[in-house]
Amino acid sequence: MQELFRQNRKMGRPPMRWLVRKNGLPFASFLFCPDKTHKTAVERNRSKRILRELVRKHLSLLPVGYDCALLVQKEFAKLSKEDREVLFLSVLKQFP
Repeated sequence: MQELFRQNRKMGRPPMRWLVRKNGLPFASFLFCPDKTHKTAVERNRSKRILRELVRKHLSLLPVGYDCALLVQKEFAKLSKEDREVLFLSVLKQFP
């Protein structure tokens, strides 16, 4: 995963950004990263739960063979469910 942070392609805009890198494997792997604006573990865990659910829901749209890090700010969890999904799908359209 360290290579993902060194050599990557950035997509999206705050409060959600993606770092992607080809991994050459027949599956995609995901890393969910709340940033330092999340002050408590409760806030970080809520953001990760939301991200996992979005990935599960749209797994068929995600291309295989990539490592993905989803970076979110605290404001992401404060968005409505519909706005989060729209933001997620808009970033997904930028996928290589």
